[in-house]
Amino acid sequence: MPRCLPIPVCTAGKIAREIYTLMKTEFSEVEEPVPPGTVGSSTMPQKRNPKLCQDIIAAAAEVRAAVPLALEAMQTEHEADRTTSLIMEAAEARAAIALGDALGRLVEILRGLRLDPERMRRNLDIGGGLIMAEAVMLKLGAQIGRQHAHDVVYDAAQAAFVENRLFADLLAADPRVTAHLDGKTISALLDPAAYTGLCAEMARDAATRARATAAEIEGE
Repeated sequence: MPRCLPIPVCTAGKIAREIYTLMKTEFSEVEEPVPPGTVGSSTMPQKRNPKLCQDIIAAAAEVRAAVPLALEAMQTEHEADRTTSLIMEAAEARAAIALGDALGRLVEILRGLRLDPERMRRNLDIGGGLIMAEAVMLKLGAQIGRQHAHDVVYDAAQAAFVENRLFADLLAADPRVTAHLDGKTISALLDPAAYTGLCAEMARDAATRARATAAEIEGE
């Protein structure tokens, strides 16, 4: 089976799965388009289900399921007949239809995708700064060594989780930390927005390449 079929549909499936997950009530960070009148459940009116994402995930599974059929085309008779061609044509036809269906739905999702940055930030803050333990460890490690810093931050992180206490308070109360980091520095290190590195630049570069590829495909 040509690589042009499984690779893009699996990528579409991965995107759809991620949006599907982030649409869950527990996350609620993104949402695919849900036009007025869309029914999420026949018994639960409140449901806003990721229907388009579900369709894409199913289409991706259909393409993957066609791979074994395509592999069967590798088994040929002593003097090749058209059996292998029939098998491959069947696999390719199913995969091509599923791919087209998935890509069409993905376009609709991305055109109307709703983002909720405030909810994203609230989710990041659920752990009370624990997600930033690495940043604290690396900063502290420059002063006392990585392994020692790991042990210190580990103690604070585990206590925060087990005792349901604020990570920042535990760090600020540990003389092994405060001997090298003041309260202002600790607060800055626990801000996820300050630890994104080149992510935004990489995302913009990827988007630029994607647009260029899309324009090239449309021009063919």
